[in-house]
Amino acid sequence: MSSIDTKQQRAEAVDAETRAGRLSSRARAFLGKPGAGIFIFLIVLLIVMGIGTPEMLSPGNLFGILNQMVFVLIPAFGLTLVIIAGGLDLSVGSVLGLTGGFCAFLIVHGAPLPLAFALAILAGAVLGLINGLVVTRLRVPDFIATLAMLGVARGILYVWTQGVPFRNYMSEPYYYIGGLRMLAGKITIPLLVALVLLLLLSFILRRTHYGVHLRATGSNPEATRLSGIGVRQVKVSAYVVSGALAAITGVLLAGRLTTVHPDMGSGYELRAIAAAVMGGAALSGGRGSFYGALVGAVTLTVIQNVINILNLDTNWEDVIVGAIILFAVLIDRGALALAGRKSRA
Repeated sequence: MSSIDTKQQRAEAVDAETRAGRLSSRARAFLGKPGAGIFIFLIVLLIVMGIGTPEMLSPGNLFGILNQMVFVLIPAFGLTLVIIAGGLDLSVGSVLGLTGGFCAFLIVHGAPLPLAFALAILAGAVLGLINGLVVTRLRVPDFIATLAMLGVARGILYVWTQGVPFRNYMSEPYYYIGGLRMLAGKITIPLLVALVLLLLLSFILRRTHYGVHLRATGSNPEATRLSGIGVRQVKVSAYVVSGALAAITGVLLAGRLTTVHPDMGSGYELRAIAAAVMGGAALSGGRGSFYGALVGAVTLTVIQNVINILNLDTNWEDVIVGAIILFAVLIDRGALALAGRKSRA
């Protein structure tokens, strides 16, 4: 073998090692992104279910999953924002139900759709503002403050309706807004709303000073305050947006269901939290991803779809959601402990 051949083989070996190193670094970079692990789980789940149940991957079923997951995804956006800021909002399900009922009430009493929608979303923002002020000004733990709002909002809806659902508020435009009428093929207005919010919120988080302040507030509030950033204002704003997003979901869901029951939105807070933490939001604050929340919401909806296809007990969904939240808390605590050991080393 000539020296030229040997050099060529060595060069090829070095080139192969370089390519392998680049591939490995790209894989590590991907796995380090929020929601990457759950994204891989989602793909594997879809493939396995697609092999066993072909209708799982049919276009109609996949679009059905996307159109259904919207009602978890939008409140999960709000939860992601609050969690990044170092808080937690347990009231989104009740705020969703109350504002959806408020919207239906206004329409029944003659309010135009745009006015009813605007007032309902404003009401959600006000409820979020109350949450934020109670947490930041009165220094009530966010768990207690938002749990209280959960009870207050749900109680108001029950007292207001006397347990009787709101009906007779639907109109042809509302069928489109609720997603019962398709715009083009299988696309619905709620899905478009969710996609617009995804792009807008991701831009705000990544490209604006507010996004920087939000992450700093959740990561180290005391250092952020000393740097001149209004930590209280940032945190309150996160709760306001969360309330408004819950109200948007309530308006859309009222159109989807065509009837507002007093328990509408019950349990949505847990699904929204699960979607957020599955997408990489750290319950300790400072970290989260709206694209990750999208992956989490899709995964939860796929799991629900699998349960329905396999004719399993639907209560298994609640078991899975609870397990996901517990697992996320344990992972978060482990990460904090590891970071603490590294800082002391």
